[in-house]
Amino acid sequence: MAIDVPHGASNYAMEVLLIDDQAVTVQVYAAIVRRTFPGARVAIALDLSEGQQIASHRKIDLVLLDLQLHNTVGVQTLNKFRRACPSIPVLVVTGLDDKETIHACLKAGAVGYVPKTSAVQTLRTALEMVSAGKLYIPPEAKLPDLKPAANGN
Repeated sequence: MAIDVPHGASNYAMEVLLIDDQAVTVQVYAAIVRRTFPGARVAIALDLSEGQQIASHRKIDLVLLDLQLHNTVGVQTLNKFRRACPSIPVLVVTGLDDKETIHACLKAGAVGYVPKTSAVQTLRTALEMVSAGKLYIPPEAKLPDLKPAANGN
């Protein structure tokens, strides 16, 4: 699913929501988002419930979601967000980098997965790919034949 830009909106600013409880990490990711999408508006939530609340009141084009938050950990974090906001594309950016978690997140509908260990080097590429409607799979995952979820998100 490509990120929808309203027809005739040459000055459209992408809306990105970062959900991560590490303040420094969020600032680094926000800077990468703004360099990738000039003029992008970046909202920040430090926990999942705050992120869901922001997403329910604004038109968010993309969410960058950490799986390790204060009250939720792992793929269940993605599942909870997608249940609340199923139409918003989610790019997982997290410290968990095992193949099982990566595969489970992609199967659960994430549009991509970026391990935090490589985020500074790969986040821009991941953002560009998912905004173009492509799935971003980290090179270290080496998961064959993965495709976006059937719901197109």
